Amino acid sequence: MPDKRAKSHDKSLKKSVRGKPILSIRARLIVLALVAIAPLMFERVHGLETARIEHAARAHADVIELARRGAEAQEEVVSSVRALLQIVAHVYARMPFEERDCNEYLSSLASNVPWIVSMSIAGTNGQIRCSTEPRAIGLNITDHGHFLRALQKREFALSDYFINVTRRAPSMYAAFPAIGSDGAVSAIVLASVNLQWIGQLATSAAERPGSSVLLFDGGGTLVAASANVQNLIGQRFAGLPVVRDILAHDQGTVTGAGLDGVRRIFAYVRVPWTQARLAVGLDQRAVDNGIDHAISVAYLQLAAIGIFVLLVTWFGGEQLIVRPIRSLVRTVARFGRGDLNARASRQHWAAEFEPLAAAFDDMADRLAAREEELRIANQHLEELASLDGLTGLANRRGFDRELERVWQAARDRREPLALMMIDIDHFKLYNDRYGHVAGDTCLRAVGETLSLVTLEEAVLVARYGGEEFALLLPGLDLARAAALAEEARKSIEDLLITHAEAPCGLVSISIGVESLIPDKSGTASDLVEAADNALYAAKRNGRNTVVAHAAALFRLAS
Repeated sequence: MPDKRAKSHDKSLKKSVRGKPILSIRARLIVLALVAIAPLMFERVHGLETARIEHAARAHADVIELARRGAEAQEEVVSSVRALLQIVAHVYARMPFEERDCNEYLSSLASNVPWIVSMSIAGTNGQIRCSTEPRAIGLNITDHGHFLRALQKREFALSDYFINVTRRAPSMYAAFPAIGSDGAVSAIVLASVNLQWIGQLATSAAERPGSSVLLFDGGGTLVAASANVQNLIGQRFAGLPVVRDILAHDQGTVTGAGLDGVRRIFAYVRVPWTQARLAVGLDQRAVDNGIDHAISVAYLQLAAIGIFVLLVTWFGGEQLIVRPIRSLVRTVARFGRGDLNARASRQHWAAEFEPLAAAFDDMADRLAAREEELRIANQHLEELASLDGLTGLANRRGFDRELERVWQAARDRREPLALMMIDIDHFKLYNDRYGHVAGDTCLRAVGETLSLVTLEEAVLVARYGGEEFALLLPGLDLARAAALAEEARKSIEDLLITHAEAPCGLVSISIGVESLIPDKSGTASDLVEAADNALYAAKRNGRNTVVAHAAALFRLAS
């Protein structure tokens, strides 16, 4: 019955459309008048929009130039520091100084370079032999990344930015190896660099009202800023949309709310030699000042003319344009609701609409054919899905595939690959007491927390099965992985999820950790088995604990 009524409606509609008279000459003249008037208004608006675009383009060019100048200043500072350290390293490698002479020599050099705060020379054992800072002599810096990179890679190395506590200014450490005539590294020359160019750039940008200069390290922590947000230095803003966009690319522009909530146009660049981003922003309201008002007036004028034309052409337009469009929309809507047999060619159209109706019919035929193809493709995609539906993490299949990839990469580079195997303690008892809905919520909370804690280190966080999770950590040795595991264990404990059946009264996890440098004789399953053994050892040790390198424990026990 519905089909018969629909066909009857289509027939009556077809007769109604055919029975209407052709547009009158008066209506055609009105349309011609609209065609003559409308372009003039559109041209006016287009001119104003073009002016705004050009104005915004100039503002973009200004902030890009400021950001580029900041990056060039960093490049110049680092290059000069590198050259100075290279000279000192060359001299020291061939003629080592006594401690007193060394201190005086370094002090004389540092005093002539305004951006060098201090200079030191450390032995290959990491102990500082001489320095412009007497307090630094004797300190051990083997845990400093820039020292280790300079020692191991035998090349110039930089630390990430840090905030100098005494000067409240961004600083970094530079290191250069002193290589003797025998080809061995005899010492590492170090310098603490005070990046004064940040202040100079902020002063230059301050000439524009509402400007803002920001310097973020690779993790999104604000290490330097212009006066308007200096109170936020040291805080992390990686989750802020604008900062997230800035960290995602080496350079570009983005518009959005800054740290003080003011909407700005930001240009940003990656600072040479580092993962930091320098961003310079201009207040968008200041950029658009005066343009928006003129455009609003033009739009109001255009709207008034449009309303007038609408009233004049109401009746003629209803018959010639509106009704055919409505009919075509109804056909499209039927197709959108799933009626794949809906076709526009079954109605009578004016000559102007016939190509559109034919194009729709062609599209409908193609989409109907694609519908079946997509249905089959979706079945395959569902079978190949590698995500866990509950937590949104990788599932066991995704974990296995990624494990093979990172194992091969670590073997090729001869780098360590760490694995954490994690189990929620007494999870069955938790499910029995609180129900599966609460259990699912607990699993999701644990998965999200593990992802956040290991965000910078883990290449994959997976739900390995049931209440068990697995984390792949390329490049981490056992000590670093164990420390990260302890941080993850503490973070889960800090969630304070009540678990009455657990000894501590809270949901906790046990973690087994292993780190291996893959070789040709081993397989990825060796790493999984070792981490599993560590996990079982953690459970036997009372749970809510971390056990690293359980294979060694087993050998001692045997």
